[in-house]
Amino acid sequence: MAGYDWVCETNGVLTRAERSIVRAGMRKFIMATIGGFLTWPMNGPRLAETVFPAVPDTPVATVAVEAAKKQGTTLLFHGYRTWLLGTALSQVDQAEVDAELLFVTSLLHDSGMLVSVPGEDFTRRSAENVLEVFDRAGAPRRRALEAADAVVAHATPGLDRSADPIGYYVQCGAMADLAGIRRWHLPPGVMSQAHARYPSHDIHRTLSALARRNAEEVPGSRMSLLVPKPLGKVIRLALNF
Repeated sequence: MAGYDWVCETNGVLTRAERSIVRAGMRKFIMATIGGFLTWPMNGPRLAETVFPAVPDTPVATVAVEAAKKQGTTLLFHGYRTWLLGTALSQVDQAEVDAELLFVTSLLHDSGMLVSVPGEDFTRRSAENVLEVFDRAGAPRRRALEAADAVVAHATPGLDRSADPIGYYVQCGAMADLAGIRRWHLPPGVMSQAHARYPSHDIHRTLSALARRNAEEVPGSRMSLLVPKPLGKVIRLALNF
């Protein structure tokens, strides 16, 4: 589940078994987040500092920046912060990730939300935007499909790093940016540095509205399970399912 082929075949509509997997992922995510916040004062960051990367100097990255600018500043800067924070968390985890793939997928992971297509999960459009970037840059199709899979996978709650490392760190970076998730693992000042480079520009209101629209457009999708319920109800449902 949750790769490019899957979203093309299903348009993101979950089977009953897949809904169970997503709900289990929600439980895993919620419990890890609660545990992280509770133990934050005791555990502290694993690294003394984080070295933010430079933008990859590759044709694919150059084309990705051009494409990402079309999203507007709010989503563009969220993409950059996702990249910086996802990279920082990969350093904390001592995980090697492909710098170019993480950069491109971070910049464009939510780009599909900007177009309204009833019945189609937004990650399919985001993935196709990424495929177009790789195609325009003349990059191998294999790498393009790896990036497309990661874009689709990032929206799956509880995604495991071993299943899709790029999708995992896009998810980590995005959730750190939007909700401070895993910030307890980051050295002091990393979050503020990321926001100083790329200010938020009302990302929460913008992304909330876009996510809510996609949830309504695709009943039975991952987003429809995640978005419409207040946080307290999400926690109660996730713990009871």
